[in-house]
Amino acid sequence: MLRMTVLAGLLLAGSAQAAECTISNARYEHDQAAWHLSFKPVPKLSAPNQTAAFIIEMPNSNVTMEGAVHRPNGFGSPLWSISGPCSETSTESCTFVEGNPAAYGNYGGKVGWFDDAPGATAPDQFILPQLAMSLWYSMYRENEFVADNNEGDVFTLTGCD
Repeated sequence: MLRMTVLAGLLLAGSAQAAECTISNARYEHDQAAWHLSFKPVPKLSAPNQTAAFIIEMPNSNVTMEGAVHRPNGFGSPLWSISGPCSETSTESCTFVEGNPAAYGNYGGKVGWFDDAPGATAPDQFILPQLAMSLWYSMYRENEFVADNNEGDVFTLTGCD
């Protein structure tokens, strides 16, 4: 009986820990590039329809990009954007994605809109369509893209703080 109680307690503790992995404490790594993604609080002076904020660290260029997720008019698909220094040595800021592509999450093997609600469960993968293409045609091409790699738009969950 004691063994069953301990096993049940361990299972419940594991479930509680998994449930605590939210977009506010999730850490991601890019599947092919040396890029790291983490979420941060939405800035107080952001647009009213901004629902999430994230950063992408690009260590080969020693640059951190600032990303945002917005919900137009408070509903619809979560649209994302990213900006940062126009080049490694630039003090000027550039936006790197044309238009506003939707952000997606892979939740237990099913891809759907990114759940950007406060406290939402972190997806297994965070998908930013057009990210790699946009950075490929930027000043970061030489340092961030490695021959024979297939840099894409997918970040995989590596842990939670």
